[in-house]
Amino acid sequence: MEKTQVSIIIPTCNEEEAIAKVLCSIPEGIQKKAEIIVADSSKDMTPIIARRLGARVVKVKKKGKGYAMKLGAKVARSDILIFLDGDGTDPPQYIPKLLNKLKKYDLVLASRNLRNKYSDRKYKFIFATCIPFVKSFFKFLNFDVKGDPLAGFRAIKRDAWNVLNLKSNDFLIETEMNLKAIEYGLKIGEISIPILSRCGGLLKSKLVRNPNQWIKIFNYGIDYTKDKVIKKKLIALKDKLIKVYSNFI
Repeated sequence: MEKTQVSIIIPTCNEEEAIAKVLCSIPEGIQKKAEIIVADSSKDMTPIIARRLGARVVKVKKKGKGYAMKLGAKVARSDILIFLDGDGTDPPQYIPKLLNKLKKYDLVLASRNLRNKYSDRKYKFIFATCIPFVKSFFKFLNFDVKGDPLAGFRAIKRDAWNVLNLKSNDFLIETEMNLKAIEYGLKIGEISIPILSRCGGLLKSKLVRNPNQWIKIFNYGIDYTKDKVIKKKLIALKDKLIKVYSNFI
């Protein structure tokens, strides 16, 4: 049996409006050499649609993006793992570019970038409100990228994934991955992708609906660093974000 060259892992929870678009947008050349795993905890038609489109559906018994990603990685057969959100905001057409970049790095983010000319105008405006704070947050912790540091669309080599030994079972998994990647000295790369609209509407995003999601991300970094000066800077930055978010909504 020919070895699978890449495993594409898509964590989903009630993404019936988006999953067909996501799966059908994966380039044909990539589909031929990849296994596509949908790690699913849905109560809607998501797993049925995914199976009909040829994906391997793995039932996730617990809710949480991190839990789904880790389960997907556990059953994956390839030494290259690509994580892709199932809500339609990550364009799979960029997978070849992501894989090419991974040849020189351990971890590569496909990060949404405000300067990308193909971005959705409305989402770009909303994105511009929070991304400066998020980028500053990670920069203080020595994770410095040009686009969105919390990109769910990312590729990582299996040996690097194993070294990180991630514990988060929820949306904090990207934050943990970033900080541990720096701690363990992984080579980190990045490609730019456009900011796209979310299937199901903007308010389906927890990060838009609930400011507590942002607070948890910042608190994770505050607890993670041992540097007291950095802690103070992160706390001040968190307070500014909360104030801006309150005015925005």
